[in-house]
Amino acid sequence: MKKISEQQRIGQQGVHLLGARLLSVGLSFQPNGPLDAGIDGFLELRDSETGEVRAQWITAQLKTQRQGRLTEETDESFSYLCRQEDLDYWLGSNVPVVLFFARLSDECIFWKPLHTWFADADHRRSRKVIFNKTKDAVNEAALPGLAATVASFSAPGRVVPSTRIKESLNTNLLKVAFPTMLHVAETTLNYSEVREALVERYQSVPVDWILYGKRIYSFRDISMPPFRDVIEEGSEETIETLQWSESEGEVTRRLFVELLNKTLGEMVREPLAYWRDGRYLFWKLGKGKLSRIYPYRSFEKNTSRGVVKSYKRKDDDKPSYFRHDAFHAHFLRIGEEWHLAVEPTYHFTSDGYHESRYSAERMSGIKRLETNQSVRGHIGMWTAFLVRQPDLLRKDPLVFTTIPAPGLPFGLNDDLWRGNEDEEEKTRMEKAQLELL
Repeated sequence: MKKISEQQRIGQQGVHLLGARLLSVGLSFQPNGPLDAGIDGFLELRDSETGEVRAQWITAQLKTQRQGRLTEETDESFSYLCRQEDLDYWLGSNVPVVLFFARLSDECIFWKPLHTWFADADHRRSRKVIFNKTKDAVNEAALPGLAATVASFSAPGRVVPSTRIKESLNTNLLKVAFPTMLHVAETTLNYSEVREALVERYQSVPVDWILYGKRIYSFRDISMPPFRDVIEEGSEETIETLQWSESEGEVTRRLFVELLNKTLGEMVREPLAYWRDGRYLFWKLGKGKLSRIYPYRSFEKNTSRGVVKSYKRKDDDKPSYFRHDAFHAHFLRIGEEWHLAVEPTYHFTSDGYHESRYSAERMSGIKRLETNQSVRGHIGMWTAFLVRQPDLLRKDPLVFTTIPAPGLPFGLNDDLWRGNEDEEEKTRMEKAQLELL
């Protein structure tokens, strides 16, 4: 009497589930026949927008479980241990092999490109595949990864379908709003004398002012302390900011930009410091600290960034140097509006305060290592820092807002050209920084 085993039935259910899932995201799955020796079928890449196919194939091996916990399953991941003979067979393929894993009870399906995963010698020795239940889920978001799998396996000169997507561009520009009125007052002192008088009486003095032609200009009311002591009594007046911001005169425009920079410096002087030689702002290191973490909302998610990090040699107790995130602030007028262009950079110190004598070498080294993704993350952090939430106890003279990301009718999926995920990128950067010791 002929029978169909329970495992055969479960396997066939898995094939139907995988076929339906791939079809739902625009791909087709063609299962093998009864002579399958370790490859369950083939799927062909397809441009979801145009429907175009170009004979770009992925071979699929499907493992199916009816229900229950998967091996080493947590909320984030699970594992699968490959047999050595299967592994040798799959890695000997002349086309990429993807291992799919399906669970029928909750219809979850996950995938992993084997030639990429087992390119790591430690993975090869362990024969274990670790599936990330979020990143490795089979859904529409997996399409760029499947295309990248073929791209990384294909011979030079072969073309992968575009898998075009709509894409938004992130910008390093922020729109800036400022007070409608400027405060002006006469003084008989020069710049150094004004500062000395303020320091003598108040120790810590504001920086959000400029002196030009014996007149002090500021967005703050300079008829009040501390400036009341250094201006000519009765000389205070206000002028419309538009007289400066819309002026076509080179001197007036330059003075307005200088005032914007000074005002920004005053706004951020508690967490940031200004480095005059490099003309940039950088994160301070707290007293007695070896690092500083800044939590924020990035372009897509809540995250955090080590904005000050220490590096030391293996056998040293004290750090050899500190790396501080920094940025150049460029105020510029575009059309009828003013914007701040954020140009990320870095600052290097020997002890968190004094500049490292190897700053130039370390700056050159990190700039060679930077990728588009690392610069994008850096800009995202500064954007989150500068675009402050409203606070009834704080009245900011400058208010920054993001510019809606311009959309493109098509784009290139990052996975087609960027092999490292964010965490891998951070690890690579950290290792490279240690090499600069």
